Amino acid sequence: MKICAVVILSAALPAMALAATSDPLDGADFVVNCVSDNTGGAVTLARSGATDKGFIVTDDIRGEATIIAGLNSLTFLHIMDKDVVTFVVDFEDLNYDMSIKGPHAAQDFGSCGDPIG
Repeated sequence: MKICAVVILSAALPAMALAATSDPLDGADFVVNCVSDNTGGAVTLARSGATDKGFIVTDDIRGEATIIAGLNSLTFLHIMDKDVVTFVVDFEDLNYDMSIKGPHAAQDFGSCGDPIG
């Protein structure tokens, strides 16, 4: 019985370790695709290289972002001209809130799929 338990644990531990290291909140690389509840437009947020830098792609916004960790969330901060764009993705309920502060002020929100990493 002990041998059986050891075999099962030895097979399960690497998979559990991989799952633990692929968590976006722990710095793992990922892509998350979201859909706006207002317009139905696509939003893609990504991190590559396990840094605090990421990328935002929407119909109107495309560029690098600084990623700031929060409680069960990540904030993507992007500055374009005189506008400051923030996307806050809550990885507990897989929703996002977006706001643009500046001359092109706007608000948006939507839902996201599971992070791919």
